[in-house]
Amino acid sequence: MTTKDPNFRPPEGWSGDATAIEREYRFVDFPAAIAFMVAASFRCEAANHHPDWTNVWNRLTVRLSTHDAGRVTDKDLALAAAFDALYATR
Repeated sequence: MTTKDPNFRPPEGWSGDATAIEREYRFVDFPAAIAFMVAASFRCEAANHHPDWTNVWNRLTVRLSTHDAGRVTDKDLALAAAFDALYATR
């Protein structure tokens, strides 16, 4: 299933629309942000799905969209949930 519904609502804590969702995570410091990125990268590889992300010191902005579909798909929603679960364990 792909999400192309004009009534699409991003997951809690995320912003965006049916084309892309985005969330900013904040950490205590730069090493904590990088540690999260490293741990998250293994989930990305396992899902064969990769985010657009930007790190500035203790902040990580993650943007998810399935580029070849041009919209948010179940892959994005699953990866968002995986990132949120990982963030909850920090």
